[in-house]
Amino acid sequence: MENEIIKILDEDRLLRRAFFKGPSYVREDMTVTSFAFKLRKGEEGLSVDLEKLTSYEKSITNIDKFRLFAVTAKDIRSIELHCAHNPIPDNYAHAEISGTSFSNKKSSQLAKLAVYISYPF
Repeated sequence: MENEIIKILDEDRLLRRAFFKGPSYVREDMTVTSFAFKLRKGEEGLSVDLEKLTSYEKSITNIDKFRLFAVTAKDIRSIELHCAHNPIPDNYAHAEISGTSFSNKKSSQLAKLAVYISYPF
């Protein structure tokens, strides 16, 4: 199974971890800013985990530095971005959000759509 590419359904949630120690990423009210959804230089897609293939513990990697947020595939597609399962050697749940129109506006829209996962608290 770990070699199989999984089709991402509209109801599937994608998990994005955000650096917690700086207000540029996660606000005091636990909403996330667009910085957490921006592509870094050279990236073609935003790294996320497919929730149904991982655990919160594995996805967050370090509870002292990160918090988790979820966005549904349907919401991602509604703003004209794409999501695809893209496993990497150490992470079968890895997926990417991408699109030719990935812009600062799209990053802001993703942040507004994101829901905080209250793990581990």
